[in-house]
Amino acid sequence: MTHFALPRPRRLAFAVAVLLSAPCAATAAETPDGRDTVKLDEVLTIAKEDTYTVDSTSAATKLNLSPRETPQSITVITRERIEDQNLTSLRDVLDNTPGVYSDAYDTERVLFYARGFLVDTLLFDGVPALPNFNTGSVDETIDPAIYDRIEVVRGATGLMSGAGNPAASINLVRKHADSRTPTLAIDLSAGSWSDYRTQIDGSVPLNADASIRARGVAVYEERDSFQALYHKDTSVLYGIVDADLGESTRLSFGIDHQNNKPTGNTWGSFPLFLADGRWAGWNRSVTTATDWSFWNRRTDSAFAELRHGFANDWRLQATANWRRYEEDVALFYVSGFPDPVTGEGLEPYAYRNRARIIDRSVDLYASGPFSLFGREHELVAGFSASRSANTGTEMAIGDLAGTGNFFHWDGSYPRPVFGPATPLTDIDTDQDGLYAAARFSLADPLKWIVGARRARWEIDSFYLYDATVTSHYDYDETIPYTGLVYDVSREFSLFASFTGIFKPQNGRDLSGRFLDPMDGRSAEIGIKGEHRDGRLNTSLTVFETRQDNVAAPVFDPETGEPVLLPDGTQASAPIDGTRTRGFEAEISGRFSENWQGSLGWSRYVMHDGEGRPVRTFIPGTLVRGFVTWTPKQWADGLTLGGGIDWQGRSATFVSSPDGGTILGQGGFARLQLMARYALSPVWSVQFNADNALDKNYFVLDQYDNTYYGTPANYTLSLRGQF
Repeated sequence: MTHFALPRPRRLAFAVAVLLSAPCAATAAETPDGRDTVKLDEVLTIAKEDTYTVDSTSAATKLNLSPRETPQSITVITRERIEDQNLTSLRDVLDNTPGVYSDAYDTERVLFYARGFLVDTLLFDGVPALPNFNTGSVDETIDPAIYDRIEVVRGATGLMSGAGNPAASINLVRKHADSRTPTLAIDLSAGSWSDYRTQIDGSVPLNADASIRARGVAVYEERDSFQALYHKDTSVLYGIVDADLGESTRLSFGIDHQNNKPTGNTWGSFPLFLADGRWAGWNRSVTTATDWSFWNRRTDSAFAELRHGFANDWRLQATANWRRYEEDVALFYVSGFPDPVTGEGLEPYAYRNRARIIDRSVDLYASGPFSLFGREHELVAGFSASRSANTGTEMAIGDLAGTGNFFHWDGSYPRPVFGPATPLTDIDTDQDGLYAAARFSLADPLKWIVGARRARWEIDSFYLYDATVTSHYDYDETIPYTGLVYDVSREFSLFASFTGIFKPQNGRDLSGRFLDPMDGRSAEIGIKGEHRDGRLNTSLTVFETRQDNVAAPVFDPETGEPVLLPDGTQASAPIDGTRTRGFEAEISGRFSENWQGSLGWSRYVMHDGEGRPVRTFIPGTLVRGFVTWTPKQWADGLTLGGGIDWQGRSATFVSSPDGGTILGQGGFARLQLMARYALSPVWSVQFNADNALDKNYFVLDQYDNTYYGTPANYTLSLRGQF
């Protein structure tokens, strides 16, 4: 049952000294020789103040284009929207993004899909980073507090990332200290299931002329869950220093840290049926966790960035990132079906391991205008490289005790005796890429973007359960990209784009070997609009993707159970000839002086080479929308908001005592509500409700890990801006 509690003072007493951050807002000036310098604020992509859209973004091609000028489907979740909807994790953000669906293996491993494919392309300020090793998807634990906005480009983005995944890329744009005077923001919140969160965001100039500035963000959150036994502590620290080395040069250094420490977490899901074939009908609080299970994950990052603008309007940017991911887990899982009378009959499993991934990357590119045949065009060219080292160990276990009567499960299962650590993985991955793209002005209303990336991957893998134990993989590929944008009127443009797909993947076959890379092509056409001087954007996109070597789960033909590799991961098999078709429609920004919001509608269908539906666990239709209204004529300082998250029907194969069955779910909607009132120019109070009508539903996946969706929950926040 949903409950709500006010924050305890000790939990809100958390405070961290504000340190670091800053983007530069240099103004135009003349050099001694009379030439104009380039303003650095033109180099940056700045979200419009107090709105749900942006002026421009370079997330698709590294060319700084408006959403209308970008020949792909793109959504930007701005800081304003993140705060309005109280989005405190990357999963919260993507679950409110049109065309993106999430499911999970358990409480900790979340996967995201777009256009029927796994979203595994993650970028920090346009520089690719590794996805979550446990899922192959982007890391759902990332806290949005340290980012100014989150850009989602749907479709293949091989030009940017080197791996042309046809799903979407997620670009996280870090905060900078864009204030030349001291600022401080405090956000205190309390919510359902003892969810208490403190967030502090401050910036300060470090010298008299504010040419060196710093910003820091600190977050601490602890919460329980509607699932029994679960508890999680999260801490986040972020700091950045930006220095103006001149009117046209900015140097940035930053660090961030995030530590997630859940206990009572699950590993996999719960049995849906009893041993006699009847539907189990568990309460939403059902869990298979133990009181000793945990899944600690810690991420530390450091980065440096140099931006310089030349007098001829060319710009140079160099970025270096270092990221370390560590996890330490003790897990418990049950399989089978409990006896309807005794509750016995489940088979226990336990697992213990540690892992570390260190990822290093660099990116260097230049962009600017050039003249050809009497017209002005734009060019971007660059080089990126990354090196990652993934090492892990696992610990053997002895005999496990029986689970007893599962109807009385309270997590007090005896902790196993784990043996000494033995090597599990040692995987080194190198990736290099040369890329270039040009935007040609063929005529005043017609622009042509063409580019390519020459990419190289090299993987040296030791994996304990691989058939050959050690393996070497080496891939070279040229990934093309092209797009046309034609302005048909002052407000509307038609566009078309095409890109190649080539994606090494971490799915493994029955022998434990990596599957061959996915390859194919993706195309989309559509119309985009820019209204109200760019404060409102509209788009309609139709797309088609064809792909081979798409990973599909392997099931036991007799029992219907998923086939697992010795380390507990799902075995996969490649399928060829997949075809995905669909459309996406979106409107976002400010509708009028008092109304703003975002509404997206997406639809896709996916079939294999023989015309059979694929990945039916993903709803084919998604409608995502959120709107706010400021009724100034009624009450100054009041903002009201509401949203809907509707998904169409979906179905998946689940295990049952008779070998398996298809579990289907009809379409349903989740309602969101928001109200904010400004108590003063400094303080405001905000109320958010998610799944306000308490819709009871399942989250389906393709690996028989069905679980209940989150019930109705509420959050009350107090915010101060100084």
